[in-house]
Amino acid sequence: MLVPSAKGSDSCESQTKMKSHSASTAKRLSTGRRSAQLAPLDRSSLRDQASQSIRASVAAGEFEAGKIYPVAFFESKFGVSATPIREALFDLVDANLIEVVPNRGFRVPLRSERELDELYDLRMLLERPAVVRLAASRLHADLSRLRELAEQIEGEAARGDVRRFLIADRRFHAELLSLGDNQRLTEIIVGLRDQARLYGLQSLANAGGLIESARLHFEMLTAIETGDEALADASIVRHLGYTRGAWAAPDPAAVVVE
Repeated sequence: MLVPSAKGSDSCESQTKMKSHSASTAKRLSTGRRSAQLAPLDRSSLRDQASQSIRASVAAGEFEAGKIYPVAFFESKFGVSATPIREALFDLVDANLIEVVPNRGFRVPLRSERELDELYDLRMLLERPAVVRLAASRLHADLSRLRELAEQIEGEAARGDVRRFLIADRRFHAELLSLGDNQRLTEIIVGLRDQARLYGLQSLANAGGLIESARLHFEMLTAIETGDEALADASIVRHLGYTRGAWAAPDPAAVVVE
């Protein structure tokens, strides 16, 4: 009986390993190529981005209250396909920010001056003491993320980009309030904020008037870091005051963007 030499055995084993390695490598490369080619767009991300943009546009008064807008209008305006746009719109319907009109589209409900005053009063009752409590608690949390958002808000204010300004502002206040460890309170306050109508923002941005209010975010953070309750109170009162003052306008039709 012929017995293969040790050298021949080693050679066969080496060839087997090389083939196995090559096959494994080819499989990984093939899988990587398939992943690169077939990786779907993150629909949830598109949906969230669309929700943020539409929500900010509603607050800024870019849609005429009571007018019906078809889904195609939102697709064109925000550059997002029908599915994520439709999902985003129904998210905002669930949040009572817009209304669905069967077989026709969506519309933004009109907010009366009395309703807007009520929203402001509620925010003063809830958000003002929440921010002051953060200063009183002498938080040792890392506020670097909030400082980044404050810088983004200031940057968008300088550029006059109202939509991005509002998106960053909403994120700042939501993350700031979440430091108080009361999720329900945070959701209520953010929900009240979303229902506001800030019809004067665009004209104010065009005149460079957003920068001063943007800087209040840094003031709030300084107050919280140093435990200055009086400064925290003054800064949030001034900030909320803008929502029924310089950020508001009596004639919504004056700033509608088609």
